[in-house]
Amino acid sequence: MKLQTLIVCILVAAEMCLAQIQAKDTITSKQAALTGHAAELYQKAQGGKRFADAVKLKPDILSTSDGQSFLVVWKATKKPKHWIVSLHGSDGFATDDLAIWYPHLKDRDVGVLSVQWWLGSGAAITSYYTPEKIYHEIDNALQKLGVQSGTAMLHGFSRGSANSYAVMALDAGQGRRYFSLAVASSGGVSLDYPPTRAILDGTYGKSPLKGTRWVTSAGGHDPQPDRAGIPGMRRVAAWLKEQGAIVLDAIEDPDQGHGALVLNAKNARRVLDLFLKDSLR
Repeated sequence: MKLQTLIVCILVAAEMCLAQIQAKDTITSKQAALTGHAAELYQKAQGGKRFADAVKLKPDILSTSDGQSFLVVWKATKKPKHWIVSLHGSDGFATDDLAIWYPHLKDRDVGVLSVQWWLGSGAAITSYYTPEKIYHEIDNALQKLGVQSGTAMLHGFSRGSANSYAVMALDAGQGRRYFSLAVASSGGVSLDYPPTRAILDGTYGKSPLKGTRWVTSAGGHDPQPDRAGIPGMRRVAAWLKEQGAIVLDAIEDPDQGHGALVLNAKNARRVLDLFLKDSLR
């Protein structure tokens, strides 16, 4: 009897050890999918301020098609009806971006796709993916996730906002029209910036922003008011209207600084309510 009990204990212990090994292998295999520069970049992201918060959410980490970077995917439900596609700011990390958005998504059927479009060093335009490359990776990921046209919201913060105009133009002019709404957060438009010139030159089609829907957001204490603060984002709204776009709302938070959209939960809720209400029509 004692021998049988001992055998049972050994078998149970063996199963537990095997389960732990399999769990570790699963985690390792996800990380192993990132190789070369993408793996190095993900390791660098671990130094981000909010990486620990992002990891707790157990997101999927996907390699980009060129193996140079990665995307972060998180789903509130198995098959979210709505998606936020987010572009971080200068020297940013997609993992931090997810952690920033998460507190605002409670009880909402939303998935998040955050693109690591900064390549990990430098501040030049070549240190970042181009809008064409960004959209290519977004399209690849959203197709694999089964995301339908008109069910996603594009969000760009700071430098991500400055590039969101071209990404939205690509989606509306030449793409699959995933985005029913775009949010430009604390990131102005520069007419001499190559992505903006591409819009005006017709690279993405004739009047590609015509009919696209936007929300702008800015804080009264932004350190660069004329570019990313309230005056700068008012100019963005005027420029978007010149392109035939529809500006549904302009969030101007006098008490917040750079990134007012997510610094104040009321601002984020205002955008999400608008996006989800519009998507249900």
